[in-house]
Amino acid sequence: GPDNVSGRVTDLAVPTPRGGTYTIYAATATGGVWRTRNEGTTWEPIFDREASVSIGDLALDHKDPNVLRVGTGEANIFRSSTAGCGIYKTEDGGQTWQHRGLAATHTIARIVVDPRDSNTLYVAAGGHEWTDNVERGVYKTTDGGESWRKVLFVNDRTGAVDLVINPENPDVLYAATWQRIRQHWNDPRVVDGYQENGLWKSLDGGETWARINDGLPEAKHRGRIGIDLCQAHPSTIYAFVDC
Repeated sequence: GPDNVSGRVTDLAVPTPRGGTYTIYAATATGGVWRTRNEGTTWEPIFDREASVSIGDLALDHKDPNVLRVGTGEANIFRSSTAGCGIYKTEDGGQTWQHRGLAATHTIARIVVDPRDSNTLYVAAGGHEWTDNVERGVYKTTDGGESWRKVLFVNDRTGAVDLVINPENPDVLYAATWQRIRQHWNDPRVVDGYQENGLWKSLDGGETWARINDGLPEAKHRGRIGIDLCQAHPSTIYAFVDC
């Protein structure tokens, strides 16, 4: 693996089932996307010619392991983070790429593909690292990225930093929002007056959202939140809260 901070790996995508392929995709903070076809023995870069090599997330299609979406712009906002330029898609395992919008978001924390329909996707967009902007929140497309709608927006300083979908009922989604702007003199920790770090739930495919923060620390003590659900029991949700 990389031996410097900018080379950190931000995501992995592994096609399943494993019996028919030995391919793995790896996303890096400032080094693009890499592919191995022999389960890690050797790797090759497949994203070097695109507009940004800062990667936030990878998402494989549920039906075709050659279809991969890449969300550019690492969402961790370290000092060595750089801006992305939206969503890219490949249909041939990384040989060619097409841009699929959301360039102004700058950071993509998560891409979720509806298991029923590969053209329906949701994106958690963190927004600009250093400045306020309205291109934040959760976005949805039903035409494979030709057009996008913002379905969850809090304010121009609060982005979406994580997103999961219920595999048994894909109309149910959970999102984590993170209110933050990086200052030149500090890291984006919990700041006085910030109240929008929290969790949200949708029961209708992202059209409407409700806050689900009961039982979490008070808003003034909630920082960034990572979420996931139990695949065997998807009504069980785990939240990793930075206090």
